[in-house]
Amino acid sequence: MEEAGKGTVTPFASMFPADEAQKAAKRVEEEIAEKEKELGRLKEFIADNTNLINLVSKLPDELHHNIMVPFGKAAFFPGRLIHTNEFMVLLGEGYYAERTSKQTIEILKRRGKVLNSQVESLKANMKDLEAEASFFDATASEAAVGSKKKKKKKLFK
Repeated sequence: MEEAGKGTVTPFASMFPADEAQKAAKRVEEEIAEKEKELGRLKEFIADNTNLINLVSKLPDELHHNIMVPFGKAAFFPGRLIHTNEFMVLLGEGYYAERTSKQTIEILKRRGKVLNSQVESLKANMKDLEAEASFFDATASEAAVGSKKKKKKKLFK
């Protein structure tokens, strides 16, 4: 790179080559796509958690529920769900605790808050990546325009 002095114009393309800026923009776009997949997965977890909260809140309304119990991959047989106010809740690291439906709902709500905070964090991260991608796209287009002007000047000399 030439030494910049007073009154010297340094072409943008010499600082940021267009192909390098395009590669960087492509990498950032790929990272955004990965983050979007992760966001979709988190939203599915939130929906599952909400459905589970609804189910856990409705189960204790009756003493028992008639259900179809899975037996293998394709077979079901009729059964009865009893003790509808007792749940085994995963605490983490393979530890379970027996909890009531009210306690279980509180645990699920806390998990929902954690999931929502993860979604917000991921959205902020994606917003930063989108700004970075737009910078690289703008840099690539400006560098490409600068290199085209440089080529035209050489042709006319």
